[in-house]
Amino acid sequence: MRLGVLSPALQLTCNLQPWLALPLPPPHVACRRPEKQNPASKVRKHRPTYKNINSIINSAAARSPVNQRMGEVRRRKKKESRINAKEMNKTKTQSGESSRVEGGTSTEEGTLWGTFTGHPLIRIAPFVLVPYAFYLLFYKLTLQRPDLLSSATLGFLDLRPAVGIDDERQLLVVGTISSGTAQVASDLREKLGLEIGHEVSCTYWNFVRDGTISWFHGIRFLERPAKEDMSKSLELICGGGFKKNMGFHPAGYRVPMGKCSYHKKWDGCWKRECYATLLKEWGCAKEGNCEINFRRILHQIRNPLRTIESLVVKFCQGDVDGAVSPPFIAFASALFPQHDFSGDSCIEAATTFVLGYSKAMEMAKKRGEIFASYKVEKSTPCDIAELAGLADGNSTVYGPNVEKVASKCSEVLGSATDLIEHKEGKVNKGQVQLGWKDLRGGMHGSSKTSSNTELEKKVKALFKKLEYDAKAEVEEGSFLNSDTALELG
Repeated sequence: MRLGVLSPALQLTCNLQPWLALPLPPPHVACRRPEKQNPASKVRKHRPTYKNINSIINSAAARSPVNQRMGEVRRRKKKESRINAKEMNKTKTQSGESSRVEGGTSTEEGTLWGTFTGHPLIRIAPFVLVPYAFYLLFYKLTLQRPDLLSSATLGFLDLRPAVGIDDERQLLVVGTISSGTAQVASDLREKLGLEIGHEVSCTYWNFVRDGTISWFHGIRFLERPAKEDMSKSLELICGGGFKKNMGFHPAGYRVPMGKCSYHKKWDGCWKRECYATLLKEWGCAKEGNCEINFRRILHQIRNPLRTIESLVVKFCQGDVDGAVSPPFIAFASALFPQHDFSGDSCIEAATTFVLGYSKAMEMAKKRGEIFASYKVEKSTPCDIAELAGLADGNSTVYGPNVEKVASKCSEVLGSATDLIEHKEGKVNKGQVQLGWKDLRGGMHGSSKTSSNTELEKKVKALFKKLEYDAKAEVEEGSFLNSDTALELG
């Protein structure tokens, strides 16, 4: 067959192939109408239009009705996308131009400002900062400048006067750690409506204008160490960072003299404040130069064995045979440098601490620095208020407290006349019950001989002095793990 001339069968195949998917003609045959050849020309003028099978297939698929409709849809969507993109660019341009101020600002600056204001932290900042500002303002006006509110309201709001660092407060109660000081502070606040703090006496940021209940405030009655021991004691308490669960931080006494941040628990500034506070407070009652003064000072006592048990649960690592907590060792060694606590078992360290603290408070009472003592197990909030001088207007610092306390203590069904029940800050929930044998040498990690009964005799003597019944205590103690104690409690 002559090139370029199709037979009728091949011509029919070319016409119907795109629609019926018939087999393609051979690659060298062009599906086109034959043209008349110039007889004079011997050069081949007609060559195949399609070079390969793939182009033929793509061309045929493009001409199908379904693909044509899909192509129209795609073209329409592309056109819409181009229109939308143009409109968005136009909107951004107009927004950037409208945000320009006199003197000129760049579009980048506007974008940075939008990014800054749109940040999640910036969006929630007003919901955090505004309440915090009101919180600070409340304490500032109520505790530090109540006179401003009274003047602004022409006396309609007659608030309690501010109490400065040099102003006398009503009550200070001291008692060893784990003697129930947290519970008594809570009862005096909740049941009598007094402004009593626990381990805190700074009236600038705390509602403690009526007084404080604290174990560490007892440092004013302790013997001041010698000069060489004093530096070691200061470093034990103030050095090495903040010591948890010990109830002391210089911020609890007064506003820092340096620019210490309340947002930092401990740093170099607070360490310097710690040194300054201890130097002012240590032994100041005996010298008569305490910075903070109280009208009445009471000593709270508790059954010595119950106190030692609580200290064991709180500061013995693991169990009664475990090592003593480093913060407790640091404070005990600092306050009583004449004794080496590092060689003691946990029970021995706790017992020695209770004996030393109780002796120091008893000596202060004999010197007249402590007005009276009371047993926490047999006292009510009203009993303590009476000892504090709140039942007599002549011995009360803030007059309205007399009427307040009298009203609470006269209520027939009131809780202010109930015995104090130890719930607040309670750590010993049946884990430890000590007996007299547990205080002897050779017990629970003690390095002393089994015949050593020195601590047992001293604790029994303290029982007698404080009028507790030593015979009511068991000879041999019992110990439970924490999980079992919680189940029983």
